[in-house]
Amino acid sequence: MAIIGLGVDMIEVPRIKQAVDRRSGFLDRVYDRGEVKLSGRGVVRYEELAGRFAVKEALLKAIKTGWRRGATFKDIAVLNEPSGAPYVKLSGRTKEIADGLGVKKIHVSISHTKELAVAVVILEG
Repeated sequence: MAIIGLGVDMIEVPRIKQAVDRRSGFLDRVYDRGEVKLSGRGVVRYEELAGRFAVKEALLKAIKTGWRRGATFKDIAVLNEPSGAPYVKLSGRTKEIADGLGVKKIHVSISHTKELAVAVVILEG
């Protein structure tokens, strides 16, 4: 298989925390229910949300559309295998675009600190 697209993105964790705290409905506009996880103490895990946000941005870069052509954050769900490894599930217009490019597999890697999250997405077809 060949590499069809590559995207990378990074985001400051405090920016995500600020968006969650200050923008009503931010979580619902950007994340799927399965993406928003709480810590054992019931606290939002902002580092994880930032990593998932970076994956969404990186994927939009990899399919070379950005926000054009109807791709949306809600079409990109960043979930975890039982092992903890992240994977991406596409739906809606974003899935149609990826399918049109011939995407067969999406590779994703996420890393974060308390201040910064980074993600890499490779599309294979």
